[in-house]
Amino acid sequence: MSKFVEPINLEISPASLGQGEQAILQEIALQLYAQNIFTFGQARRLANLSVWEFQQLLGQKNIQRYYNETDLASDRSFGVTQSSLL
Repeated sequence: MSKFVEPINLEISPASLGQGEQAILQEIALQLYAQNIFTFGQARRLANLSVWEFQQLLGQKNIQRYYNETDLASDRSFGVTQSSLL
């Protein structure tokens, strides 16, 4: 049985098209995050940015940072993993 996947609309600005692959990936990542399709981590990785850089980019584009229980669980898991490395 196949699942129906709703189409999504993404708009890439002409300016981004002229700036190359990295700018296009960032714009796609921002839109997928803003539409709550990608998590923060997924969008950040697609954009190939650090946590700090992606947070700054969200601020520059006036995109609200979403934080839900999945994000909290991911952060907790990361904290446990990192503390075990110390």
